Amino acid sequence: MFRRTIYFILFQWSQRFHFYFVFLSLFNACWISYRQPYGLLFNLKHVIWEDESVEFVRQSIIAEQKEQQKLAVEWMEDVITNPSKYPHLISNVSHQLLVYDYIHSNSTIAKPFSAYTLLNRPRQTLLNITDHIVISILYSKQDTDHREGKFYIGQILYHLLKYHHPRFLITLCENNNTNEDISDGINIIRNLFPVFIVNSVPKPSSPDVNTYEREKQAHLQCILANFQSFPNLNHLLLLQDDAEPISKDFTYQLTRLIDDRVQRQWPSNSHQKQQPAFIKIYHPRWLISYLNPSIYLIIQLLTTSFLLTFFGYYSYKILIERKTPLKSTEHQLCLRLAFHNIIFLPRMVTRTRICCLAYFFLIIIVLILIDHTNFSWSWRSLHPSLYAIYPAPSCCLPGVIYFRQTYTQVVDYLNQVECHRKYAIDTAFDDLPRRTNLRTYLVEPNLVHHIGLYSRLRRTYINPFLLD
Repeated sequence: MFRRTIYFILFQWSQRFHFYFVFLSLFNACWISYRQPYGLLFNLKHVIWEDESVEFVRQSIIAEQKEQQKLAVEWMEDVITNPSKYPHLISNVSHQLLVYDYIHSNSTIAKPFSAYTLLNRPRQTLLNITDHIVISILYSKQDTDHREGKFYIGQILYHLLKYHHPRFLITLCENNNTNEDISDGINIIRNLFPVFIVNSVPKPSSPDVNTYEREKQAHLQCILANFQSFPNLNHLLLLQDDAEPISKDFTYQLTRLIDDRVQRQWPSNSHQKQQPAFIKIYHPRWLISYLNPSIYLIIQLLTTSFLLTFFGYYSYKILIERKTPLKSTEHQLCLRLAFHNIIFLPRMVTRTRICCLAYFFLIIIVLILIDHTNFSWSWRSLHPSLYAIYPAPSCCLPGVIYFRQTYTQVVDYLNQVECHRKYAIDTAFDDLPRRTNLRTYLVEPNLVHHIGLYSRLRRTYINPFLLD
């Protein structure tokens, strides 16, 4: 028996091909999974269990972020002191950012607790928005010293202004939840950008509000501040202060997503039954995996494995089992047969049913090892037309697109719920589709990534391998 097995492996090529192919496929998949960030084995090593390399990686990232934030501060100081060098950003009449020309600052909100204030008023005649998109960044003024590598909002603003597009207007929402002194970096962005002060620190006589409720209030006030200050605005992208655009083509990706996908599916003047509450443009990669599956991921895994099995089977039939080159008529016959067997699946594997089933499960194992994001996002990132939009899974809100036609319903819903330690705003949004007729969506791949290594809520640094 042992001799027959050795003879089969070493000498019978037509049969041992499958053995070698399976072995090499699993070996390569395991190696890629171990080396490639967010692969299954990589996550088991770095994300689930922290090893001795974590501190070295953390310090390297902090040093790099300090340099980037220092550069951002110096560049924004130059914009303020030499506005004539940046005519595409600064108005030569008002000497303010061009976004001020579009702000309607006479809007008020009925509820005192939901009031917001604009730090600096526009100095020029108002212009009407046509097809602009507002990007608003919600930040906290505590722990923002760039010398400590915590001025993440500076990195984001530097990126957005460096690759500025005239269609985009940038505003800031300052979550004024602390009486601490502000850093030099916050002073700079206050002088440069329109800043809505939200969530002012309550007076001693005011009732105490927990941190999670104040976070929710800051979020909804920022939504209100932007939609009410730009009456003709259709889409608002609300970013957290540690969500940085991934690509220098971010503005192109976002405009194509909104114009070619979102507007066609949910026009601004439509009266569809199921309207979008928002579309998230970020979800942690280590949570979008086949080990945390959604219906979308399961369907994609099975269909991808089926298609690869199908094409692999016929490629093997054509390239390996044929001892003579195919003639043109034979080639056409094979293609016709392949197309015919797509419709009639039972005929596809008449003599090699077990082999095809084995390859089907092999491909599933390989895809699970490599991870969904490493496989799917690699080709979806090629063009916005390939982006996937599907119901949003439960998690955080670093980057969210809100809509003119539904933002009031979102704000009303948030005003009806109270957040606390076990019911934060992202959990409240998980319940939104069940309590309203609105739906929440996620776009793949991520358009922004999380750069916040320091957690202000926990007052500590997080695992650097969680940054994506």
